[in-house]
Amino acid sequence: MEVKTVIRDLVLIAILSAASFAGRVVMAVLPGVQPTTVIIIVTTLALGLKHGLAVAILSTVLSNMYLGHGSWTLFQILGWSAVAVASFLFGKTPFKQHLYIGSIFAGLMGMLFGALVSLDGLLYGFKYRVYYLAGLPHDLSHALGNVIIYFVLGNRLLTLLKKHAQAYYKDV
Repeated sequence: MEVKTVIRDLVLIAILSAASFAGRVVMAVLPGVQPTTVIIIVTTLALGLKHGLAVAILSTVLSNMYLGHGSWTLFQILGWSAVAVASFLFGKTPFKQHLYIGSIFAGLMGMLFGALVSLDGLLYGFKYRVYYLAGLPHDLSHALGNVIIYFVLGNRLLTLLKKHAQAYYKDV
């Protein structure tokens, strides 16, 4: 791999992670509503699983440096990594370009993320079902926020990243 390609990848991952960080911090006043999940979905669809996972991990670590780290950080990394993997699989379907289906997929990914982050409660002896249900309003807010963010920005960002991928990557 060329040095230029590595630098280009690192810069792109840093920019997407910074956008995710900024959006997550700015929108922290709206519980659960933030662009991180949508940015990970679109990154994975346009650039592939490697980039999606890198943005998922870096976004989580960066934003939690500001918002606060704890055991939940590992579960957020798990949740957003699962979103990247699911997005990679979704990208193999004929529906990946459809705005409405993509928006619904983004909402479902918000629920998946919440279900995985709720595993954190097991570390403290909580029953999963009770812990998950207690956080359900937050997860529904996350899902609805994802639907709206994807509907408004998803295809635009996807088009932009696909143009980048076509210009610089042969395997995407």
